[in-house]
Amino acid sequence: MTDAQDPRPLLRSSFEQSIHLVGAVVPDQFGNPTPCADFDVRTLIGHMAFAASRIAAAGRRGAIPDDGPAITGVSDGDWPDVFENMARDAIEAWANDAALEGEIELPFGTFPAAVVAMIYAQEQVTHGWDLAVATGQVPKLDPALAEAVLPIVQQMIPADVRGGEMPFEAVIEVPPTASVYDRLAAYLGRQPR
Repeated sequence: MTDAQDPRPLLRSSFEQSIHLVGAVVPDQFGNPTPCADFDVRTLIGHMAFAASRIAAAGRRGAIPDDGPAITGVSDGDWPDVFENMARDAIEAWANDAALEGEIELPFGTFPAAVVAMIYAQEQVTHGWDLAVATGQVPKLDPALAEAVLPIVQQMIPADVRGGEMPFEAVIEVPPTASVYDRLAAYLGRQPR
């Protein structure tokens, strides 16, 4: 299987980026609002950690947690280590080639294993942008990650079906010269910077 077919390098890179972003959050930023209206920085990190627990369970074919959307009860100072441990566990859960076999049932549908890995890579990249905007870390974002997930998002999340069961706002129009992260955010209904 080539990297073009194997979503695990993208999943790993998306978590590596998230680890760096979470590790750079300073104490007075945890209450900051984020572009994802449901979360401040603290609950966004908790949501990203919850997603890590889901994708780790999926990779091991364990029970998928459905009690989210965010892990709570972690002190702000402990989040960098807690998140890194959960992210590295998620990466490790997909290290074996068998993780890419078959289908995986998630709380919102059943998908081929490779698609599940792409879904969660996309989630980390998107929420990484949310976190970077909220904490002044946009220059640290790797544009190659957004370039990789934008076509995935455009294929998986129809532009014309938003709201209700589809937890995304309407697509926001941006110029074609907008950064790839701004185009990704706008496609998912977030107001670009």
